[in-house]
Amino acid sequence: MAGIGILGGTFDPVHCGHLRLALEVRDLLSLASVRLLPAPNPRLRDAPRADVSLRLQMLEAAVEGEPGLEVDARELEREGPTYTVDSLQSFRREFPDAPIVFIVGMDSLRRLDRWHRWQEFTSLAHLAVADRPGGSLPGTGPVADLLAAHRCDDPATLMAKPAGHIMICSPPLLDISATRIRALVAEGRSIRFLVPDKVIELINRTRCYADEE
Repeated sequence: MAGIGILGGTFDPVHCGHLRLALEVRDLLSLASVRLLPAPNPRLRDAPRADVSLRLQMLEAAVEGEPGLEVDARELEREGPTYTVDSLQSFRREFPDAPIVFIVGMDSLRRLDRWHRWQEFTSLAHLAVADRPGGSLPGTGPVADLLAAHRCDDPATLMAKPAGHIMICSPPLLDISATRIRALVAEGRSIRFLVPDKVIELINRTRCYADEE
């Protein structure tokens, strides 16, 4: 069965770095699709500047017409606090036998032990950790122990089972940040080629980052 990728984030705004990462992992692992999973108010970072409905519109505009990229709003529809483990459980119920691949960056992996019930992640999904060449893996501690127990470097081996592996991959990553995009908008400068044109239209029309501090 073809696998499902999950790429979460605030997407404030979604930019070409997010989209290119999703495509690179999709192709590397021959996934049926990658679901872009917007978070309403992440616990471990600042609150988003754009509201939920606008961030969802920007995501939908960004992936329109791109096969294999989909927007998944399940975290926005859930009442109360949202936790990644709950979303992974929801995906596992929906796809009981399929490989599920949760895509994170190396910084997120190093802080994984700050996530709610993080020890359960590998029982529900694989982790694909995107890193640039020369990146620093966690050296000691519980996350390093988890990586040592579950690391897999072969895509075919990873995709042969529904969950349980952690793969470090080094796709070509675009050095784009949502923080810089918001700052450029506030300064009245162009963000062309950093985000899709349809997203630029929404940002300009709504002026959602015009007063970025």
